[in-house]
Amino acid sequence: MVEPGGEAGSAGPDQGGKKQGWLRSHLPTRETIDSYRLLRPFAKRLRHPSLWHMNHRSVPRAVSLGLGVGVIMPFMHIPLAAMLAIPARANVMIAAATTLVVNPLTIPPMYYAAYRIGKWELRHDAGVIDPQAAAQAGGELGRMLFWAHHASGPIALGILTLSASAATLGYLVSALLWRQRVRAKWRRRHRAVSA
Repeated sequence: MVEPGGEAGSAGPDQGGKKQGWLRSHLPTRETIDSYRLLRPFAKRLRHPSLWHMNHRSVPRAVSLGLGVGVIMPFMHIPLAAMLAIPARANVMIAAATTLVVNPLTIPPMYYAAYRIGKWELRHDAGVIDPQAAAQAGGELGRMLFWAHHASGPIALGILTLSASAATLGYLVSALLWRQRVRAKWRRRHRAVSA
């Protein structure tokens, strides 16, 4: 285990090293997989380096996977993203962490946006749902179910669209940020050698 701030090129203990050390101490590692009884059958597969190391391939895959799964499934998305990261050779921790973008604060606006996007994609207009037919649905629960039934198509299509968009955008942005980070490190190293 790397001590906080002990990693080459890290910001040091005063600038995020304590947080990094706390995070590293609470996350499983490749070496501790055997200590979990339920993970032992999968231990060989779970020891693959790309599942735990951060590199230019595994990080964008993980971000894309986490955002895609998080948007489609608003619950139980962390275990699903972690399981899907294994065959995708994506970083397991980052895939699980990026699902947290979807949380109780972001779900209502996300579903409203999904409804609006799906409604636009299906070319639904306000006249499709007849308010008189909804009034005849008998009782408050009946009316609510009637409206939910008519909104389910646009919401489902909108969620799929948002998921695909978030996954694609997440992959592109994280790959670009990774590339910029590598360039900046290279420039700093090159300047240090030149000076």
